[in-house]
Amino acid sequence: MKKFALLLSLSILAACSYSNNSINFLPIRNKAFTIWQTDKIFYYDQDLNGEFLTESKTVKEDMLEKGQVLITQAGEKMVSSKSYRTDYYGTETVTPTKNGEMDSGYSPVRIRKNEKFNAFGEVTHDGETYMLVRQGKSNDILLVNGDGEIYEHIGRIVDGRLAVLSARFYITPKDLRMVPVVNTRVETVGDTLGYSITYDGLSRDGYEMIFTYEEEGYNPEEIRFSVCDEQIDIHGIAIDVFDVAENRIEYMIR
Repeated sequence: MKKFALLLSLSILAACSYSNNSINFLPIRNKAFTIWQTDKIFYYDQDLNGEFLTESKTVKEDMLEKGQVLITQAGEKMVSSKSYRTDYYGTETVTPTKNGEMDSGYSPVRIRKNEKFNAFGEVTHDGETYMLVRQGKSNDILLVNGDGEIYEHIGRIVDGRLAVLSARFYITPKDLRMVPVVNTRVETVGDTLGYSITYDGLSRDGYEMIFTYEEEGYNPEEIRFSVCDEQIDIHGIAIDVFDVAENRIEYMIR
């Protein structure tokens, strides 16, 4: 009798070990099993305002026309070059195209047209990439593919990864889609690098041409040449001077 009771107890424990309910008899084994059946999430780089960095570009703006006869008025730039970094931020949400419902036979997920679902990351599941969206702080994670179609299984976050629930949800109507709404902010960041050459007219006696060379991070430099000079060089910029006056200069950059 004692032997039978022992075998019965072992059978019950074995059943509980492989049970699919919420009772956790073997936490260490279930931990490994949970990680094995979840997907790694690529989280968007979001700040405290819910924004995420979508793109970063280095912009370079040059005003350097070589081999052309140019006329520049006094006080204006003859040559300039600058570069800076521009960051593009987005606050991405998706919204349903119409009212709908996801029903698994237990607790349906109701979807209302024009409600906003926050997108916070992406995941690759069964070979397809999905955007992860949820409404507010809801535990239900919806998977939306590139065509706006909602995946028939919902997900939950487990240890920072996505666990896709086995229950299948029937989506009605069948043409229910999510469409993206992206709000972008552009910000120039970091130091602006570059230089410029400005023509500042003639000296008081009229014998010298005056230029100002400016480079980011340095004090402006005043540079003078005789009005008789037909070829000048300012920090490696070779210039042919054709005509010069108090209010203008005619020249060509070699």
